[in-house]
Amino acid sequence: MEKTITTKNGLRKFIPQPERYAARYGIFTLTPRDLDIIERVWRYRHLTTDHIRALTPGSDQQITRRLQGLFHNLYLARYAPRERMRHDLNAGSPVLAYGLETTGWRALQDHGRARTDADLENSELEQAAPDAWRQVYTRRTSYFLEHHLGVSNFHCVLELALRDGAARGLSLLEWDQSKAIRGKVTLRGGKVYRTAPDAYFSIKDAEDRVRNCFLEYDASSEERRRILEKYIRYWWWVQSPAYRDGHQDHEHVAVLFVTTGEKRLANLMQVLREMQKPNNPPFGGKGIFAFALESDYQLAAPASILAPIWRTVTKPKERIALV
Repeated sequence: MEKTITTKNGLRKFIPQPERYAARYGIFTLTPRDLDIIERVWRYRHLTTDHIRALTPGSDQQITRRLQGLFHNLYLARYAPRERMRHDLNAGSPVLAYGLETTGWRALQDHGRARTDADLENSELEQAAPDAWRQVYTRRTSYFLEHHLGVSNFHCVLELALRDGAARGLSLLEWDQSKAIRGKVTLRGGKVYRTAPDAYFSIKDAEDRVRNCFLEYDASSEERRRILEKYIRYWWWVQSPAYRDGHQDHEHVAVLFVTTGEKRLANLMQVLREMQKPNNPPFGGKGIFAFALESDYQLAAPASILAPIWRTVTKPKERIALV
């Protein structure tokens, strides 16, 4: 049985045992596919075994074996939220999440897949954030891990869907979870609004039109007042010169809220429906906000994320597609 430690915040981290298990994998030499897996975990931040299998070519058995080797040889960390380890609540094996360890980060640097420490030291911290990795990232709370897995699941399903959607001329231009996507707008009178999306991504269609999307993964932890404030912040941000000048086809924008329950989704939409418009915007308005349940799209059927699953308050009787 694998050793684990459990933090007071409910995050269970598994302890690698190279002296016991690493030898099972022989002399562990990193393959190009191993490096692909390590790099993918780094870029996604956290991925489950199912995500890695879906994104990586090869048999599930081989990939699972390599994941075990990468873990026991200290390239990847393995986590599980404490509640997912309770067999009375969750039948079967626990859902495991992988994150990057220091050895994995060094391997990416050594193979030219990540910037060196010297390069990062010569960069501004904010500019380096998308490319940097730090030891503190291995010490996360259970809530933080669950939230990141929700974002990663969306990202994974979207990436797989757009791989399959290539025949439709769709492509993922950009995915960004760094601080660079945060927005700030100052109104007359000095009022400042800031946005901090969970992710930003853009999709290009066959006619070279770009769809700009901001993602908010809602874990039902924010009260009504904060949700209303979040809508207002986005309202002003997408009208700002900074947003307009930094995004192609800036009027083609959506703020996507993903949540886990019908009641919560209905409450999110009700807050927006009752919100007084801050102004008459040049485009978008309440129609830029779209809502879906996490269960509306599935890893086993990635195309579901491109289907008409999104709900808006401006078209209450129909659902719309992302592109």
